[in-house]
Amino acid sequence: MRTAKVIAAAAFALLVAAACSSSGGLGDILGTNNNRYDIHGTVDSVDLNSRSIWLTNATGYNTSLASGSSGGSAVRVYYNDNTAVTFQGRNYRPQDLERGDEVTMHASQSGNQVIADSMDVTYNSHGTMTSGSSYPSYPSSSYPSSNLSTYRGTVRSIDTYNHTITLDSASWISGFRSTSGTGSMMTISYDTNARVDYNGQLYPVTNLERGDVVDVQVVNNGGSNWFAQNIVLVRDVNR
Repeated sequence: MRTAKVIAAAAFALLVAAACSSSGGLGDILGTNNNRYDIHGTVDSVDLNSRSIWLTNATGYNTSLASGSSGGSAVRVYYNDNTAVTFQGRNYRPQDLERGDEVTMHASQSGNQVIADSMDVTYNSHGTMTSGSSYPSYPSSSYPSSNLSTYRGTVRSIDTYNHTITLDSASWISGFRSTSGTGSMMTISYDTNARVDYNGQLYPVTNLERGDVVDVQVVNNGGSNWFAQNIVLVRDVNR
């Protein structure tokens, strides 16, 4: 996704050169070994005592960390005072999450525990936080949850004239499932006011670039007509 990167890129290049010479590889400084995860799942419960969140329908993590008899689709993720929860540009606490909320957690592994660095809410199940404050209103609230789906895919192209996003390698993650939404390529319409949530900041859809990985919550208006209700950038192609 396009951001102001000219100065940062130069500094990063110097960092890479120094780090590669001392540590032996780019993967060492980027944390691309097997201890970083972007985990998508549905909140089943929040344990305030252990400061952890039990996720079901989870994807994107090392299955050796799975627990229970759910066939590797459930995982416990821990949080701390520095773990930020964001939804449409606003910050919340992990304990404000509710059962049924869908989240993408940017996490790291410490021993046998997965610890969330930050979380993006991709679907709000109840409309209110457990603390009593409301999530920002979003058009998806006008649709029953049975009509909503979340897909992950890699941006192939953005058509700014027709307001569509074409995804490669699109895969169903959660929610309503239809055969018309599966396959290697998927085209989704978006509203002119739509924004992309990335680490709690909102960006125009036009900032997306080919190769970016996104989670898109969509509603099916019939057949292969998909309309984006929420867009979260999971992986920036430039990072």
